[in-house]
Amino acid sequence: MFNSRPTLLALATILCGLALPARAAVQQVLTGLDQPVRLVAPAGDTRLFVAERSGRIRVFNQNGVDLGTFLDISAQTTNEGERGVAGLAFAPDYATSRRFYLTFTDLQGDLNLARYSVTPGNPNVANAASQEIILEVDVPGQDHIGGHLEFAPDGTLYLGLGDGEFGGDPGNRAQDPQQLLGKILRLDVSGPTGYAVPADNPFVGKAPRDEIWSLGLRNPWCFAFDRLTSDLYIADVGEDIHEEINVQPGSSNGRENYGWRLVAGPDCFAPNFGCRPDTLSAPVHSYTHSGGTAWRCAVVGGYVYRGARIPSLQGQYFFADFCSGEIWTMEWTAPGGLVGVVNRTNEMTPSGGYIAISSFGQDGLGELYVLDHVAGKAFRIVNAASPVPGLMSAPRLAQNQPNPFNPATEISFTVGAGDDATTLEVFDAAGRRVRSLVSAVLDAGDHTVAWDGTDDRGQRVPSGVYLYRLQSGGTVTGRKMLLVE
Repeated sequence: MFNSRPTLLALATILCGLALPARAAVQQVLTGLDQPVRLVAPAGDTRLFVAERSGRIRVFNQNGVDLGTFLDISAQTTNEGERGVAGLAFAPDYATSRRFYLTFTDLQGDLNLARYSVTPGNPNVANAASQEIILEVDVPGQDHIGGHLEFAPDGTLYLGLGDGEFGGDPGNRAQDPQQLLGKILRLDVSGPTGYAVPADNPFVGKAPRDEIWSLGLRNPWCFAFDRLTSDLYIADVGEDIHEEINVQPGSSNGRENYGWRLVAGPDCFAPNFGCRPDTLSAPVHSYTHSGGTAWRCAVVGGYVYRGARIPSLQGQYFFADFCSGEIWTMEWTAPGGLVGVVNRTNEMTPSGGYIAISSFGQDGLGELYVLDHVAGKAFRIVNAASPVPGLMSAPRLAQNQPNPFNPATEISFTVGAGDDATTLEVFDAAGRRVRSLVSAVLDAGDHTVAWDGTDDRGQRVPSGVYLYRLQSGGTVTGRKMLLVE
């Protein structure tokens, strides 16, 4: 999901008349991370375990003190496209079993589900030699791999898989009952080795693969169980227009078909008419890429808040957009459906903003976090009434105009008095710098610079998603832009 599609422009989100239950804010707790994709912890554990896409898992205490490298499998994976480490989950009985699970793409690009144990006598270091590959899934491309992991309240392990291709699901894998791609799998991993298929999985003994719990997903990133109700929230990254949130009630027996590629959001996709969406499980909420001023491309699913620090946020589900950096909450109940959606971007954006929100995290106490993939930071979600460092005034960076653009665009920004040297740089979607636009001490005030779509060598760069980052006065802020053909 980290290679955002070149179909981006955003829409102001819906505010469905829900009274704001609380004002949330964020507090930076970790920095210096390398493309973080997950932040989790065993139940009741006060440590923070961060999975980095390149293959390293790091462990920190609650205050952000680095306790070292928990596991490093960087020699076993690569990070082309959306490849790399994707999922991390600790067994519900971790306190006694000391087992945890990791998903990553191997050197051939296939997705591996692996089980590990912790080094005896050293809880901050995993036993790398304990690795057991319990499932391997062939992935035809570099994108839409999925790989997110969550343990359900009943102790089974859920694994989400994308359709395995960049666009359109040409192999129709999400609807193919003999393929695991485009599905959510439900596995029993409680045995000493391998996995078993739970006897109550919906397709046991029938034509679809026994591991399949639900189908029709394009690229589920991510999903989570409500700790109180067992409802399953699934954020599915859309194609060209819609991003969607699906909810499976906790009472479900599985077999939901979320529709891809028959439908994309509320619309028919392939075929483009007559797709019978009434026979499929419809999203409870969707938003579009077009309209408004923010730049949207891919939904990022979070968690239903069940922590203790912000009681008035109980029951609120957090989700975001990878490109626009917008954050919302929504409330849904099985009896009443969608109660409302609240845009919390203003209150939850730190000084300097986000460059690319890759995921949300949840610690062992139920508190939630926001991970910035490109900036390499993790922010704890806190009550806005609490003092939160870093929310003072800062240099401002505007959205480039025009956007999308070809051949050139202008970027406006503001720096404060007494700021040190200011830099404004352009990066590709993989985080590689392609152009330095500003590197100087500037007068306080407003500035505008043009970019003609060339790199530092004067060569034209390919069309696609680019990130531009302003650093001034000790603050870093970034936005995205789209160069079209």
